[in-house]
Amino acid sequence: MSDPTLYDTTVPSVGSLVLAHEKLIRAKIGGVFLNITGDVNNLALNPSEISQNREVYGTKGRTSKQVTGHTFAPTFAVEVVRDPATKQIVNAQAWVIDLLNAAYSTGVDNIREFQLFTDAFDSRMAVFQGKFSVAVAELNTGYADKGGYTFTLSSDGVVDRIPSPLAGTGAPVIEAVSPTAQGVGDLIKVTGYNMGSVTGATIDGVTVAEVLTIDEFTVALLIPAGVTGPAPVTVTNPLGTSAAFAYTAKV
Repeated sequence: MSDPTLYDTTVPSVGSLVLAHEKLIRAKIGGVFLNITGDVNNLALNPSEISQNREVYGTKGRTSKQVTGHTFAPTFAVEVVRDPATKQIVNAQAWVIDLLNAAYSTGVDNIREFQLFTDAFDSRMAVFQGKFSVAVAELNTGYADKGGYTFTLSSDGVVDRIPSPLAGTGAPVIEAVSPTAQGVGDLIKVTGYNMGSVTGATIDGVTVAEVLTIDEFTVALLIPAGVTGPAPVTVTNPLGTSAAFAYTAKV
């Protein structure tokens, strides 16, 4: 089963005008890939195949074409959000500053690394990773008090197809725990993915004695003795343990 939670991190900055996407683009910032899709509009990956002609025995001298790779020229627009006090671009859009600096640089300083997801939900679909040169143009937002940029990326060298980061391990993924501020002996509901085979759980590191499976997406946990205040929740199935999810119990 695919893990769709990567798409769930697609969150626009406050004040940003965005459109829905079924594709993803991630930029490598500070050594890690950051999902920037939530702040971009009109994302187009624009793939082109690279092919070589070859002569094959039995084709009587006729050539055949073999695809050896792909190039990409992704384009997207972003509306810049500024802090009303400092007038600077908000921290959530630090990646915009990085790409602008790249666009106005030369040589290797003009190159950035990206991941391109042809489908934001299905791990069976192609994902590509490679380096791209960055170009920028002013975006006409249609409003005098709003500005933005249109970025164009161009493949720099080989763009490799990689295993989809959307493919989950099968371990549980927690999306929500409710209601808040429950105490010892109360039930809390844990929702997410791969919950149908949950065999155990902890709250604040304390083993939960009663785990009730509701459906593939939901389990109920009885808060054990000794749990109070900040109490991260984990659940476990035969394929692994979820990341800890922040929860605050009754003090």
